[in-house]
Amino acid sequence: MKLAIFGGSFDPPHLGHLAFARFALDALAPDRMVWLPAGRQWQKPDQIMAAAVHRAGMIKQLIASEPRFVIDERELHRRGPSFTADTLREFASQNAGTELMFLIGQDQYARLPSWYQVETITTLATLVVVPRAGEAVVTPPGLPAHRLQVLDLPEIPLSSTAVRDAVAHGEDISPMVGAEVASYIASHRLYEKKH
Repeated sequence: MKLAIFGGSFDPPHLGHLAFARFALDALAPDRMVWLPAGRQWQKPDQIMAAAVHRAGMIKQLIASEPRFVIDERELHRRGPSFTADTLREFASQNAGTELMFLIGQDQYARLPSWYQVETITTLATLVVVPRAGEAVVTPPGLPAHRLQVLDLPEIPLSSTAVRDAVAHGEDISPMVGAEVASYIASHRLYEKKH
């Protein structure tokens, strides 16, 4: 059994996330891909995000059509900051004998040596790193020995920041997030500019 874990703020999730997850599904052939919305990120303690219930709700709308996609909300319900090492330890104990693959971008990979209990992360999971377009993946100094797979992804010029900005300016975000997520954001009045 192979489990791919795709973590992020997903604030909001958009069609770029979906395209990436589908590409990874084809390239890695996991039995399941777990979307893991982050709880309180210890490296960004002051980051203000949409409520956990809404970020989970938007992901559910986005991934509804792919049965191999599942959402795992454990980090949203964890008290205190969320540490990837703790999450991977839980996955490993609950899925004995399963190969864990942890998907991260090149920027996160570069910062990985500073993460909490990085040795646990590198021991428990294969790191699947997505490089920035045209750039080679360079292993950061100080990172313990690890299994690495590089996933070259076609560039998708979409970001959660751009979606939030578009909402704040009253623009149609359906082309960026899909009709279901756009409807969810509108009905819950997420990301609207405060007057």
